[in-house]
Formats: sequence, structure tokens, C-alpha cells
Amino acid sequence: MTRRRPCRPAERATDREVVVVAAVLVAGSEKAAAHRLGLSHSTVKHHLANARSKVGAETTAQLVCADPRPAPGLRRGGGMMAP
Repeated sequence: MTRRRPCRPAERATDREVVVVAAVLVAGSEKAAAHRLGLSHSTVKHHLANARSKVGAETTAQLVCADPRPAPGLRRGGGMMAP
């Protein structure tokens, strides 16, 4: 098992990484999120991997819980916000 460094302020997920995480949550899968965002599946996987690394998460579920910024359009806890 690889030991991850704790998140430092300079290593927060980028806005694009947060958008990709949100899209995966809303779409239900990496492939569906890639289609919605007009990206390749490998690009979505790359953004998720970068975001996980930055916040010290090993899984996407840990990533969602670890990032202190709620994804755009999402409340803490993953529920959709009303428009």
C-alpha cells in the first residue's frame, strides 16, 4: 500500500478536478461523466487520480469525503442543490 502525503493548501484539487468529481457523482460513472463533459474516459480517470493524490485519498469515495470544498452544484453530503 502506498502511503499518501496529507493535503497541503497548495495541493488542493483544481476547479477542473472538482468539476470532474461532481460529474462522476451526478452521472454515476466515469464513462458517463466523460460523455457529459465531452472528455475521454482516460482524461476523467487522470483528473480523478490527480485529485485523489492531492487530498491523500485512495478511492473516489474517500476523495469526495476528503475535499473540504463542496463540488459546484452539490451540497455537503452529495445532495443536489436547487437551481
